[in-house]
Amino acid sequence: MAIKSVEEYLDSLRDEREVWFDGERVDDVTTHKSLRTAVEMGALDFHLANDPKYKDLIQEKDHNGIPYNFVFKPMETPEDLMRKRKIVQLTSRSCFGMPGGTKFTGIDGLNSITAASRRIDRELGTSYAERVETFRRHLIDTDAAVAVAVTDTKGDRSLRPSKQKTHPDHYVRVVEERDDGIVVRGAKAHISFAPIVNEIIVIPTRAMKEDDKDYAVAFTVRPEAEGVKMIMAQPEAHDDGDALNSPLAAHIYTAEAILVFDDVFIPKERVFLCREWQYAGLFTYMFSNYHRVSADAYKYTENEILVGTAALMAEYNGIDRASHVQDKLAWLAWYTETTEALGLASCMACSKDEETGLVIPNTVYSNAAKYFFAENFHEAIKILHDIGGGIVSTIPSGNDLLHPEIGPYVEKYLTGKEGVPAEYRFRVIKLIKDLSSYFMQNLTLHAEGSLAAQKMDILRNSDWPRYKAAAKRVAGIHDGEEHPIYGDLPDFPTWTWRVRNREREDKESYGAQRAATNLV
Repeated sequence: MAIKSVEEYLDSLRDEREVWFDGERVDDVTTHKSLRTAVEMGALDFHLANDPKYKDLIQEKDHNGIPYNFVFKPMETPEDLMRKRKIVQLTSRSCFGMPGGTKFTGIDGLNSITAASRRIDRELGTSYAERVETFRRHLIDTDAAVAVAVTDTKGDRSLRPSKQKTHPDHYVRVVEERDDGIVVRGAKAHISFAPIVNEIIVIPTRAMKEDDKDYAVAFTVRPEAEGVKMIMAQPEAHDDGDALNSPLAAHIYTAEAILVFDDVFIPKERVFLCREWQYAGLFTYMFSNYHRVSADAYKYTENEILVGTAALMAEYNGIDRASHVQDKLAWLAWYTETTEALGLASCMACSKDEETGLVIPNTVYSNAAKYFFAENFHEAIKILHDIGGGIVSTIPSGNDLLHPEIGPYVEKYLTGKEGVPAEYRFRVIKLIKDLSSYFMQNLTLHAEGSLAAQKMDILRNSDWPRYKAAAKRVAGIHDGEEHPIYGDLPDFPTWTWRVRNREREDKESYGAQRAATNLV
């Protein structure tokens, strides 16, 4: 098929998938009042891929010269990571800063099962990697829209998957293993774009112990498979298309679903992990490595909008030259560009995993980027509110502005700086409301992993021996542990640390020297 058209993508969604929205079964996701907003975001993948302007960026060719979407390619070089990042940012900028397109999460799920399956095969002699590559070929041949399901509903967070008290299905698990496949039961939560894709990759959300082996499962499933049910999140803007009142929310709905597996049969060729509990955490870890780089990319475009909104509001209010406002705008620019710099660094400082042949983004840098923008987001919103003023909370409706009788009063008294139409100021105020909504604030904290998850990854992957070696060198501690960087450095400063040099040559002589120079 090569690259799908938008029309072909829409046709691919018209099947028997079971989607529930606000207590009602959805007949057609492409025409549903709220879901069509998500479909518009998803269709952008195919619109951009067919646009000659972006062809060189998005399209790759296979060994037969047939074009396919580059994001399906295994990430094997730093250039691959940077190109994927550019595609994410292009799609995000087109979708008002949101992670648009129907491949955004799925491609990182594909990277996860690719890396994990190759390692499992090498250590256990399984054939999971062959199945993954067959699935990849299927994605390429059909130009599939693909999502990933990671987060389980979890139940009592203090208990492991197999120790839950209320019921055993808070984590997706294998309930039957057959010669031709497995049967799974459970649910995943917050699954973006689930109702508007062609394939869903399902991986564990955490590491497992042997008692949890039934929950160590990874597979792919089609949304219309029997027993798959999707219960949709309520969108923030009910009146989609009302761009005057909700310039962001009216156009954005990433269609998060509670994804229920009610005894769903998964064919054997679609299973990539089945009860090999020791490797459950590997899928999660690999997914987070790649997906946080994607998050860093789109969050930069979101921050571009935020800092631009603050600058416009300051200008329209006539306070853009005030020193305290310029200080706040400088902070927002620093916040935005530091997020971008850390994200870029994670791609450029990636490492080659010789076991899998893939490049792994720099985990410390990517997690630092995600933690940085999430930790500082509320400070950014505070600045946005400070510049916007109290009118952000008390702005009238767009219907008031447009009303022939009351509209002139709204326009008269909402005018700011001379030369700026009241409508412009009105629109920016409404944008501030959208950017600081509960959805945006909660999304920033929890999407792509919580703050605690970033801290754990940073702690786990930071170079602690190097940090300690740096401190030991300055403190004059020589405990026999030589670091490859700090162990090769020349002594410094040589004119006052001759005693330290003698320590390495002769400890007894050094002890005598210390005594002679009153250093004991």
